[in-house]
Amino acid sequence: MINSNLISKLKHILFLFIALIIISCDEEFLNIPPKHFQTDGNFYQTEDDFEQAITAVYSALQKYVGSAYILEETRSDNTMPDQLLDGGQLGGGPQLNFIDRFTMDSGASPVNAAWSTIYDAIKDINFTLSFLKDADLNEDFINRTEGELKFFRAYFHFIAVRYWGDTPLVLKPITSPEQAFAISRTSVDTVYEAIISDTNFAISNLPTSYSGTNIGKVNQWAARMLLAKVYLTKHDYPNAQSQLNHIIESKQYRLLNDYAAVFDPSNKNHAESIFEAQFKEGPEGESSRFIYSFAPLNSRGVIVVGPDGGGGRNIPTNSIVNAYEANDLRKNISIAFFDRTPSPVWYIKKYDNDSDPEFARTPDNWPIYRYADVLLMQAETINEQAYQTDIPFKLLNKVRTRAGLPALTPTDLPNQEAFRKAIAKERRVELAFENHRWFDLVRTGKAVEVMTAHGKEELANPTMPSSEIVSLEPESYIITAEELLYPIPIRELEVSTNLQPQNTGY
Repeated sequence: MINSNLISKLKHILFLFIALIIISCDEEFLNIPPKHFQTDGNFYQTEDDFEQAITAVYSALQKYVGSAYILEETRSDNTMPDQLLDGGQLGGGPQLNFIDRFTMDSGASPVNAAWSTIYDAIKDINFTLSFLKDADLNEDFINRTEGELKFFRAYFHFIAVRYWGDTPLVLKPITSPEQAFAISRTSVDTVYEAIISDTNFAISNLPTSYSGTNIGKVNQWAARMLLAKVYLTKHDYPNAQSQLNHIIESKQYRLLNDYAAVFDPSNKNHAESIFEAQFKEGPEGESSRFIYSFAPLNSRGVIVVGPDGGGGRNIPTNSIVNAYEANDLRKNISIAFFDRTPSPVWYIKKYDNDSDPEFARTPDNWPIYRYADVLLMQAETINEQAYQTDIPFKLLNKVRTRAGLPALTPTDLPNQEAFRKAIAKERRVELAFENHRWFDLVRTGKAVEVMTAHGKEELANPTMPSSEIVSLEPESYIITAEELLYPIPIRELEVSTNLQPQNTGY
């Protein structure tokens, strides 16, 4: 029998022998990159490589719009989660109730998810930009690609700064743990400077239109729309007006005659659409499923036809239902009634286009920027500078008459404040359930006032009875100015003290 100590010594000698062989090998041979899969060294070489990288950013946009309604509609007076008393179900779970009622804390999962989605997208954008600057490719392609990437970097930072206020401004790749832990929050003003810089670059380098398989990509007009929204949020009305003028004077866009056609998946990227998140029904994994998230609980076989029941995650409130004027054609296109026992509810109809009984996948795109928004924003920018009885009324009434409503006159709206309220109301119903409402309330300084009134209305005459799973609390629907921002996710603060302090109120 061989001695165990001898076996141990033999193993040690064998290990040293193998190590010496490895060390003596040609270093260049050992560092040959593998050719059967893609790496940093062999991927960012061709235009097709960069197109694939950009496609990943568009995928991040899909992911973002798939859940943005929670923080941008449910947080507002437009929607709330479903409350099904029979069976004790909640649309989307308790966290959506906490967000809806202003009782959330810094551990809220939708806020954590939003942070990850936004900064993962920015990380990928910066990584691709770092390779693009040294790429040996056509200059026009490089400039256009940089324009696309910088548009999206500005777009995601714009969401972040409105969610969290002072927020990390990340403009370079993060290549080490030390760099990641060193990230800190940047002042709102500095973040906006970077957003404006990136967007101006995009405007200068993106084409005005696309053809063929490139239709649906972000173009110069989408970048101008983003910049106009940035200026409007900053209350820089002359600069917002200038960007909107460029879009209007391009004559590339117009209102469709039929409001329903705006959301028809057979009519994607139409004359009113400036930019929309692209989805495709089918097995490729590019489909949407908005109706499955939005349809009321227990609505399978009535509203949704596929294998999943409704998610009940974005139910219209009494407030938005009552906001439509009599004979407004948009109401029956935007919402419908589900006569459910024991708690009948309204639901969002704009994205109700499922047809496959086997799979919960739908073809609906998500509208991000459209021409009706341009007209209403321009009417607002002009009115905020000075009350006028000509152009702002024409812009507002173009949207109203398309909806079958009578034109408003200076007799109806005799001053700046009256016109301001009319614009806010028109934006609410025209752009309902398209993720504009919360941002509109915050930027106009009306969020606390409107949401306080909405809370009192919900307590007195609820859209639906509150489930006992998450019952009403004394602090429900009590909003403070601090809650106009979301909390920095607690998990981020726990791993990096440089993100301190937490936003006030959390």
